[in-house]
Amino acid sequence: MFSTALIVFREVIEAALIIGLVLTATRGVANRNRYVLAGIGAGLLGAGVVAFFADTLAQAAEGVGPELFNAGVLLTATAMLAWHNFWMAQHGRALAAEMNAVGAAVSEGSRPVHVLAIVIALAVLREGAEVVLFVYGIAVSGTNTGAMMLGGLLGVVAGVAMGGALYFGLLRIPTRHLFTVTSALLVLLAAGMAAQAAAYLSQAGWLPVLSPMLWDSSAILSQQSLPGEMLHTLVGYVDRPSGIQLVTYLLAVVLIGGLTLASKKPAVLKPTLAAAGALLVAVFTLFNPSPAHAGYKVYYPTIEKGETELELRAHVTFDEDRRQRNEQQFKLGIGHGFTDWWFTELYAEVEREPESSDYELTGYEWENLFRLTEPGKYWADFGFLVEYSRARESSNPNKWELTPIVQKQFGRQLATVNLTFEHETGRNASDDWDLEYAWQYKWLGKPELEFGLEGYGHLGEVTHWDNAGDQRHNLGPAMFGKIKTDSHHAWKYKLAVLFGVTAATPAVTLAGQVEYEF
Repeated sequence: MFSTALIVFREVIEAALIIGLVLTATRGVANRNRYVLAGIGAGLLGAGVVAFFADTLAQAAEGVGPELFNAGVLLTATAMLAWHNFWMAQHGRALAAEMNAVGAAVSEGSRPVHVLAIVIALAVLREGAEVVLFVYGIAVSGTNTGAMMLGGLLGVVAGVAMGGALYFGLLRIPTRHLFTVTSALLVLLAAGMAAQAAAYLSQAGWLPVLSPMLWDSSAILSQQSLPGEMLHTLVGYVDRPSGIQLVTYLLAVVLIGGLTLASKKPAVLKPTLAAAGALLVAVFTLFNPSPAHAGYKVYYPTIEKGETELELRAHVTFDEDRRQRNEQQFKLGIGHGFTDWWFTELYAEVEREPESSDYELTGYEWENLFRLTEPGKYWADFGFLVEYSRARESSNPNKWELTPIVQKQFGRQLATVNLTFEHETGRNASDDWDLEYAWQYKWLGKPELEFGLEGYGHLGEVTHWDNAGDQRHNLGPAMFGKIKTDSHHAWKYKLAVLFGVTAATPAVTLAGQVEYEF
């Protein structure tokens, strides 16, 4: 009886908490109760169908069926909650002004109550389906039917009571603050659902786990405890989260929260998309680690006609493993902007391999940078880099690199991405095309001193990336600056401290760049 009561209580409280929060968030919306009751009825009907096919679903539970079912339900509910939050952000002021006149808040056809019915139906369906499957498992183990029914009834009563307590507690919030509080709670509720969906999809093999367990806070607050269960439902608390859960949660908070604010304040839209993009780029970099990116330079799609530059680039690695320690590379180049859309540069490259004391001239490079669009004319600025590298030793292959460049400014922030497609030619060359990437996220301040983040990597063949264990990756903070000596001469510099996140990557790489422009 106790096990049944506990299972039913946990599932009912999840549905009750969601219903209570939705009821509070839609206080004053006409016909709200009708749609809420319809949603509960639809969810119970769906749970009844699940109960009717309990045998079939129990067998499916041995595979990935339940994971995909739960993920689909959670993602749908997340989308519905996000849409409701956008709507409330636009109409919340009208609802607050007409809180005591039910039905007078907005016109017919503009209310999101049908969306709420779907959210509630999905919540009840999911929890009801889990109750059916869990109780079915207890039943087939030989537990007394009467005791099970009594335990289930106790669980329902306790869960509804807890959900009711939350609802009436939220109603005590002053009207002027109600929509702000409920909007924030709905963002966290939706983010928690999205994170749970990501966990189910990773269990089914549809998403990478990224990291099995980022931390363990069960000793402080167990997810199996009543407070932990409530926090899990309301804000997505997990005591042992995986990497994909945390990433999905943060991305959902940024997107849903930011877009909700943007529906009232359009100026918030660009920073929101920038933050989401930065998060995705960081995740892509962190969990697709890769060989070190040659030169550690991010190229911009900007060219100054008539400008000549002398450039020195260098990097050195630090690691406990002597096979990855004290790798050094130096590139010395001279370049010129012949037009406002074409800049060309020649380099000589010197390297020192780990476990070696000798410096060797390894080859030469010819870079051609093309600006494809007028600065600021389109949603982003585009460029293209063509580079040919010739090895000094005839036994080593030469190399072509083709690099699309995308750059976007968001207020005082500048994001740049380089994707490099690399192909070897000549003796001992590979027939494959490899994919490299470099990105930079810079906060624009005074030209003499700016800060940002950089990431570099080599993913392997375009059609078949290397295994994570064979890849190398670098990511870390950087500082930049341009110091003018007069109107025609300037010094530019960059210093980056790049950290490796896999055993195959040097622990730290120090990368620097100095340019003299005239």
